Amino acid sequence: MLRRMTFGAGSQRAVRGRRPRLSRDTVVRTAVALVREQGLRQLSMRTLAERLRVTPMAVYKHVANRDELVLLCAETILQSLELPAEPQEPVAWLRLLAGRLRAVGLAHPGLMEFLLEQGPVVHTALVILDRTVSGLHAAGVPWKEAGALHNTFFSWLAGAIRRQEPWDVGPPGTPPPFERFFAAAQALPARDYPGLAHSVPHMRATDVEREFEQSLGFMLEGIQRRIDARRVPARKRPRQR
Repeated sequence: MLRRMTFGAGSQRAVRGRRPRLSRDTVVRTAVALVREQGLRQLSMRTLAERLRVTPMAVYKHVANRDELVLLCAETILQSLELPAEPQEPVAWLRLLAGRLRAVGLAHPGLMEFLLEQGPVVHTALVILDRTVSGLHAAGVPWKEAGALHNTFFSWLAGAIRRQEPWDVGPPGTPPPFERFFAAAQALPARDYPGLAHSVPHMRATDVEREFEQSLGFMLEGIQRRIDARRVPARKRPRQR
């Protein structure tokens, strides 16, 4: 006959105070939370162990080293990205993806820097590569050119997101980024450097959001032109001499 188990108040307090059993999933989820707070570059096995209230050796039982931890974090973060629905035109798909990837990247400082250095080494990044190249090829772009367009676009996107991080993570009172650049450019005589004289004031006044949308428009316009050029019937193309 089964008997109902009863616990005294002391037992209840012991259960509440007990640390949850450490697991690989707990380690990675906690590491991702640290990335959101402090950035990927600052993530270490020691800081993670301190957050988990365990020894570093306890963490090493679930993750071999920091390199593996970073890969697991990058994969977990990118898995939160909702890819745009298919099928649709490649440029429209890339525009939606760029906005979503930017939001994810800005929420996890250092992620874009990691992808710039390592490339699409995690599964979700490889899925994005495959769908981008496949979409461009379906629109008439040869495989080799589609791969080059992917590399160019996502290198720009990762760099643009990385560039914006100082605006988002700096403490109150932090000087705006690139102040040294603006000061150096404006110190040069306008007569000798007319390009700087005319363009730098506009750069300084540019809103971050507007700058991103403008740059995104430039990139997507270039990709669309490549697609349109491939869609022109062969008989209408000028002969190459």
